[in-house]
Amino acid sequence: MAKIKRKYLYIIGAVAVVLAASLVAVHIYYKDRWHPGSSINGIKVSGMTYEESLSQMKDTVKGYQIKIKGRDNGSFTVTGKDIGLKIESENSIKKLYEKQHKKSVLFSFTAKVQGDLKDTIVYSQKKLERLAKKSVLVTGSDSYKLVKPEDATIVYSEKKKYGVIKEEIEGNILDQDKFLKQLSEAVKNLTPEMDLTDQKTYPEVYKEPGLRKEDAKLTEMQEKYNQYLLHWITWDMGNNTTETMSPEVLKDCIKINTKKRTVKLDKTAVSDWVEKFCLKYKTVGIKRTFKTHSGKKIKVEGGDYGWRIDYDKEISRVLKLLKKAAEDDQISAYEKDPSKKNQEAMTSKLEPIYFNKAYRKDYKNPQNDWDQKNYSEVDLSAQEVFVYKNGKRVFSANCITGKPTADRITRTGTYYVKEKRLTKTLVGADYSVDTKYWVRIMWTGTGYHWSKRSDWGQWSPSRYKVAGSHGCVNLQLSDAAAIYKLVESGDPVFIHY
Repeated sequence: MAKIKRKYLYIIGAVAVVLAASLVAVHIYYKDRWHPGSSINGIKVSGMTYEESLSQMKDTVKGYQIKIKGRDNGSFTVTGKDIGLKIESENSIKKLYEKQHKKSVLFSFTAKVQGDLKDTIVYSQKKLERLAKKSVLVTGSDSYKLVKPEDATIVYSEKKKYGVIKEEIEGNILDQDKFLKQLSEAVKNLTPEMDLTDQKTYPEVYKEPGLRKEDAKLTEMQEKYNQYLLHWITWDMGNNTTETMSPEVLKDCIKINTKKRTVKLDKTAVSDWVEKFCLKYKTVGIKRTFKTHSGKKIKVEGGDYGWRIDYDKEISRVLKLLKKAAEDDQISAYEKDPSKKNQEAMTSKLEPIYFNKAYRKDYKNPQNDWDQKNYSEVDLSAQEVFVYKNGKRVFSANCITGKPTADRITRTGTYYVKEKRLTKTLVGADYSVDTKYWVRIMWTGTGYHWSKRSDWGQWSPSRYKVAGSHGCVNLQLSDAAAIYKLVESGDPVFIHY
């Protein structure tokens, strides 16, 4: 037993001697060297002498370059030479070295020396910023296009026929302040590479979209969009003709604001469409080919005869219909199957509301909207009135029309008989006259009527130029009575030279 104890004591002693010798050897080896695991600004100097480490650092600084990788395979490189990178002072390195050697090398096995001597390594910040701002990642190029970030939004799908979520575009626009801050930090640490696509290491260095496809608010916006979009409003225009305001139209009448997270009906765009629709079928004031009493064909333009849809009433009921969403089950059914059947369930069928009507509709030749058998004619040059019934001229008479001055002229154009009164008091700025057989032609006050003039005996085709009316078509009593009897409300009245 004693022999065994002595044996173990010899072994332990031998191990102790070896360990002691090893520790002595380690201390001797690292007496003039950096301790194990030492690094300065990322440069490994473990086991190097001070002179070796200084040389290593100078070589590293001299050959330093940093490659910056961006999105979409964009990149650029900055070298130490570009920015005047150098070691400004060796004192801080020396102090770190001396401080390390005040402790036993054994401490380095539990606490590594990671030197951070940012003040020792200097460079021109202005040069770095200038290079960064002129880099392809900031300015773009023919081969590297800059793309702005875009919010996820709602768009009309031609394929699905309703509004869908369009995912955001990340883009590649750098936040220059954050980028320069990160770049400066990397250079101070002599980092050889920056991968800006690594969002964990470099968060928010790129400008980001404000709304992403997974945002719950976007789903709400999509629902609102489709509530406005999924309407079909169809007008029966007669003559086997219809007009429809459909989602293909309405997609351009919905405003989406991703910043405010709102979806609104663009009333101006809706109004513009309704206005174009109304104008498409308007015949009031158009040129009409007209055969005069002399057999000559002329074109008469202007006046208030013709078809005119009541824009104000139409826009009012269109907006009312659009603000009322279809039933949820109807929308869901259409989104699953955009068929004619499911479209029909969300269709509103209307008859147009007219402000003015004409005799007939002729969409191939709109000028033929008047009754070509029953009408009257005022020839201003001849100063004569003609009445046509059932396609034949049945009456004619001399007349005196408005004096050709701005405030008294009889306007040309195609009008229609608006009212008939046996008696009427005509009132103007400087007159008040009682008359008979009043037939209104214009809402401004022009009409056929008897005029108790004392100069009928002086009548001539040019009399109106010196003694014309205030715009009306003056007639002698018997002529006024005849015209009053012959014409009907709605009959066209052609006034021309």
